[in-house]
Amino acid sequence: MDLQGDGLSENDWNKRMRELIYVPMPSDAKYRNYCSWEYAPLAQGEGKLRPSALLYFAICEEAHRDFLCDAIEEIQAAHGLFDSVYGIKRVENRWKLEIYIYDYDRTQRRRSWTHLFKRYPQVLKSSVEVRESVPYFMFSFDLDENVASNDGRVDIAHLYIGNPGSMVSSGIAYRQDASGLSLENFYFFFDAISEQEKIMDKMTESVFWDVDNDRLDELLRDELRYCDTICLANKPQCDTVYYSGIDVRQLLFFCEWQNYPQRFIEFLMANTFQLDHLKYDVGVDYRWENGRLEFLKSGIYGSL
Repeated sequence: MDLQGDGLSENDWNKRMRELIYVPMPSDAKYRNYCSWEYAPLAQGEGKLRPSALLYFAICEEAHRDFLCDAIEEIQAAHGLFDSVYGIKRVENRWKLEIYIYDYDRTQRRRSWTHLFKRYPQVLKSSVEVRESVPYFMFSFDLDENVASNDGRVDIAHLYIGNPGSMVSSGIAYRQDASGLSLENFYFFFDAISEQEKIMDKMTESVFWDVDNDRLDELLRDELRYCDTICLANKPQCDTVYYSGIDVRQLLFFCEWQNYPQRFIEFLMANTFQLDHLKYDVGVDYRWENGRLEFLKSGIYGSL
């Protein structure tokens, strides 16, 4: 028996995954993007699929899916529904999961690294001791097979702080592990419609851009750039463009453009009208190398 026309049989699932994928949106649901900023739904959403449906569908065939589901439940118990963010990434044709926790009260925060890993240590634990006097507004960590096989221990924290003085909304990411702190990434946010020239200027001012092969249309896609915000990131080995506030049809284009698994695309197509109330955030890591544009990683983000 197919479920919701997604082409998957009953044998492809266990009961828990099926229920998690198809759990309906409640009437009091919060609609938040990957920065945990609120947005107005694009259509009536009660009874339709939650943003987490994409996450659970992506991990339903992972060997460590039960651990991932237990970890997500623990995060939701600590922070509530729709108050955390997931990122499902495609890296070398495999799924990777990252979790993002926001609290814009910074040093007065209630959602902290220490709170999550010390107060709720049933599934997740950490060897990292984050100094909570640092004014970070968000932290993130990977949930992968290494964490699963290491008894749920997270050994790397990513801390995000503001960047005062920038002409646009901006943030800086640091990595903390057993060796200490190191600088990772810079992020710059632009209004997708009114700041298009600034976006193009920022994208081409980079060591990872090839001015002699300046084909911005390969990245700044017309199918995606009419959204809410575009974020550009400078990272150690590449640059990244994030499109925030796209609809489900734009999401389908993104997945086809980035060669997502056909089963994932078919799930989106089968459930378009169950996902049309949501806005989506997506991103692509890229760089010019050997005379051509390379895509290193891509991701889809949503609230938990």
